[in-house]
Amino acid sequence: MDAFAHGLMGFLVELAEAHPAHPLVLALGEQLSQAASIPFTASAMHDMRSLLSGVSMSLEFAPVLLERSGVLDDSRPTDPHRVALLMEALEDARVGTRTAGDLAREAFELHRSAVKSTTIRTTVLNGLVETAVRLAQSRVPVDLLLETEAVCEVLARRNDLLRVLVNLLGNAAHAIEELDDPEDARIRVSTWATPEYAFVQIADDGPGIPAATLAEIFELFFTTHGEGTGIGLHVCKTLVEGWGGLIHVDSADGEGASFTFSIPLHRP
Repeated sequence: MDAFAHGLMGFLVELAEAHPAHPLVLALGEQLSQAASIPFTASAMHDMRSLLSGVSMSLEFAPVLLERSGVLDDSRPTDPHRVALLMEALEDARVGTRTAGDLAREAFELHRSAVKSTTIRTTVLNGLVETAVRLAQSRVPVDLLLETEAVCEVLARRNDLLRVLVNLLGNAAHAIEELDDPEDARIRVSTWATPEYAFVQIADDGPGIPAATLAEIFELFFTTHGEGTGIGLHVCKTLVEGWGGLIHVDSADGEGASFTFSIPLHRP
């Protein structure tokens, strides 16, 4: 399929160079541009739904924390811990809404055939992982092990990295929720680094992925459950490979799943 697509694109480029002003060539180019934007737009809408779900949970929890903190009641002492949790929930909601807004902007720009910036940006890994974990903890318990340095910077855009984390954590939470008895099931998130790359692993105690479907798990629109869109894991693979990393899944039917991806380290 890739060879066919590359050959087709080569033919179209040659055709456009030979007849740059032909109305049929111009119309074909416009239709191909619109078709190319469809998968990205669909993936952006999928990720926006996941992000806004986490934002909604954070905002729903905020009034409870505010009431329990004692800030609104002069007769009770203020609880600094709950105030800190409240500020954390609001910050998570801010990050989620900002990322969702950026996704909408990017989808709109692509629809208008705008050129995306190729500027390399860096992100502090641990802080973003902690934010994504807090968004996921509203659904299922998450154990976090950060072996990378607190100031570890990676060569990936903040929004792209958050999309990958939210997608993988959302899938892990969904897998646990499918269990008949999910009471003791958990998600484990860990990070570590080599001299060149940082690694993030998200493992769950869910039902696992059948061996027959592992080869197709990252294909666009491939899904193993009725409510899935088949977009999220394809987006993860596209984004990870886009910043120069790799993503891999280990799983066995009935034994949970473990997704590991790499990100190039930023070396000033």
